[in-house]
Amino acid sequence: MCGITGIIRFKDTIAPGAIQQMNNAIRHRGPDDEGYIGIDAAHTIISYTGADTVVAIKQQYASISSAAAASLFLGFRRLSIIDLSHCGHQPMITEDGNVAITFNGEIYNYKELKHELVKAGYAFISEADTEVILHGYRHWGVDVLQRLNGMFAFAVYDKQKHTVLIARDRLGIKPLFYHATDTGLVWASEMKAILKSGLVNASVNWQGLFANYQLQTTPSPYTCFENIQSLQPAHCMVVDMQKATTRIERYWSIPVNQTPIDITPSEAVAFLDSKLQSIVTMQLRSDVPVTSLMSGGVDSTTITAICARQHSDFHCYSLGFDGTGQGMDELPQAMAMAKMLGIHQHVHLIKPEDVIDTLNSDLRHFEEPYVNLEPAIASSAYLHKEGYKVVMNGLGADEVFGGYNHYLDYKKWEQRKKLFFLQALVPGVNDYLRKVKNYFDLDTVFKYFINARMGMRPFEIKQLTDKPFLRADALLPDADIHTRNTPESLYYYDLAYYIGAHHVYRDDMSAMRYSLEVRYPYLDHELIEWVANLPMHMRFDGVTTKPLLRKVAERYITKENMNMPKKGFNLPLHEWMQHADVIQQYARMQLDRLKQRGIFDNATIEKWWQRRNEGVYFSKLWQLVTTEVWLNEYVSA
Repeated sequence: MCGITGIIRFKDTIAPGAIQQMNNAIRHRGPDDEGYIGIDAAHTIISYTGADTVVAIKQQYASISSAAAASLFLGFRRLSIIDLSHCGHQPMITEDGNVAITFNGEIYNYKELKHELVKAGYAFISEADTEVILHGYRHWGVDVLQRLNGMFAFAVYDKQKHTVLIARDRLGIKPLFYHATDTGLVWASEMKAILKSGLVNASVNWQGLFANYQLQTTPSPYTCFENIQSLQPAHCMVVDMQKATTRIERYWSIPVNQTPIDITPSEAVAFLDSKLQSIVTMQLRSDVPVTSLMSGGVDSTTITAICARQHSDFHCYSLGFDGTGQGMDELPQAMAMAKMLGIHQHVHLIKPEDVIDTLNSDLRHFEEPYVNLEPAIASSAYLHKEGYKVVMNGLGADEVFGGYNHYLDYKKWEQRKKLFFLQALVPGVNDYLRKVKNYFDLDTVFKYFINARMGMRPFEIKQLTDKPFLRADALLPDADIHTRNTPESLYYYDLAYYIGAHHVYRDDMSAMRYSLEVRYPYLDHELIEWVANLPMHMRFDGVTTKPLLRKVAERYITKENMNMPKKGFNLPLHEWMQHADVIQQYARMQLDRLKQRGIFDNATIEKWWQRRNEGVYFSKLWQLVTTEVWLNEYVSA
């Protein structure tokens, strides 16, 4: 797990200061090591060092500050997890000097792939998964992507072809942003690094911002910055430096409309149990200690229980707010499970005053607005102090197995569609009737999905601004995906527009701020492909959420944990804002600053503020609070 940066100039060169500034901006992603390469006029790859480069490497190469201007620079920050020695240093270059790579992420099947490559005649000098991708590219070319099981964003420079291959994992677990023009390309693991290159001016992409308001996150390929895009999950980019061309291709698709396999319910439960065990075994591969986030709910507790069965000395982490088990708190249930499993538990109680001290810096770290405080920030800070670098996470189960209420409520929506012809007859004269009118406009599954996300409705954005914008259903390319039924469409949309753009993006930004890697067993792509081939009644029964996963979970966790109401892993910000003056004062201050900009309708902001104790308005207000923080940090002069 690391951070990568890169610059390509097609017709000219650039001084090394730009890549240095980019690397410095993401030091938090990899404080253990630093490295660079540049290419000279003959396309020869030259290695350089930085201030944080490990001693064994620093003694071999010159400093990046002494590098000549070049048409390509790759930069790297390392968080050492696999092969802690200097042999895992990046950028990594083949012994013949023809191929170089910078890689962020983990390849869980690297040992199996390495065995294949050794049999094919490749020699390895490290135990790192990075070298497996490097030789895998030499052996299979771009098809190496089909063989990788893991989370990744990487760039491979091929001297002989004079190309750069830039790729992102199937679900978008690892971020990769870029700015492309006719003169070249700049990319990085975080947008703040791109802004530090000096090649991009920070300005608002209003369409991206309003998409963020609708979906509570900005869907790839859009961002809230003009001229910065997100490489879409399961896509790769091939940059031909001689022809000055860039080509983007999809190499994997979320599986839908699959022919169901012949399997009984008991066989499906047994296979899923076995599959989760094997996934956890692979994802526990690490040369540093691994822990897990255990909230007490079905998803994270099942993963923790499997980890504990495989490692008797396994530790877990649980977050609580008041320890009562009421509201958003799940601590008593989590503690009961840790006791039953016989594992050591790190218990972390957090109060509003613990948050306010770092609130502004936490929000400034994120590169887009959001509807809440991110609990992973507090968790990551705690685990970093405890000395951890890797944590297992239960995210993804809701998306893969159907864990949200919209998998149960869709039948009501389908029945009510018969009345949607009345939409034209409803006058939008007040907020209630505008909501009714909006609901009657949900005539596609994607619109229903967007509405279930509880972001700002289009009519609410229109109350805020007269700037033109597209509804999310008109903006995104796969909004009209054809599937067998509504639940399968929701499954597609959750994986395409929620888990990668929202959950794991927030996790990555939170965890990597404190040099922590997060792993997601439920997002294994082979598991996703298997689930997509199950008979539909095993995936969605219309009675309960995650019916198949629950059958497996019963083998590992208590009935009390099985019967817990779904709470989600969130900080109780809405409650805190009502009862903690420091949070409310902070929000009011940011909203007043936003009003002074004159970019939104101030009367609407005030109307929502008066209704801030209502959850639906609170989330919209917090999006505006974080918009001001984001504007002030990245866009304002």
